[in-house]
Amino acid sequence: MIRSAFLAAAVAAALAAGPPAAPAFADAPATAAPQAAVVVHIKNFAYDPATVTIKPGQAVQFINDDETPHTATAKDASFDSGNLDQKATWTHVFPKAGTYPYICTYHPYMHGTIVVQDAG
Repeated sequence: MIRSAFLAAAVAAALAAGPPAAPAFADAPATAAPQAAVVVHIKNFAYDPATVTIKPGQAVQFINDDETPHTATAKDASFDSGNLDQKATWTHVFPKAGTYPYICTYHPYMHGTIVVQDAG
């Protein structure tokens, strides 16, 4: 009985005190919001848009809108989506500036280019 009364008093005191204060981070640097991924649709056996320009660290999302499987595979093998069935998506982040031509390995006549440009 005494234990129950003590427990009830402890819970009441904790509730009366309110939630703990959030720590202050006045000296923490502000971080930039992540940039949205650029979307490339795969439709009618083509990449749309065929060329995109992004900044280092930005992502490109590939969406297969065709009924046929496709890939997004860099000609220099720096990235490869693997098989993308209908409605499948794949996202890749491009960390460094450069020009990245890519193809569909199933349909090599399909080609696109990712241009990653440094700011400034």
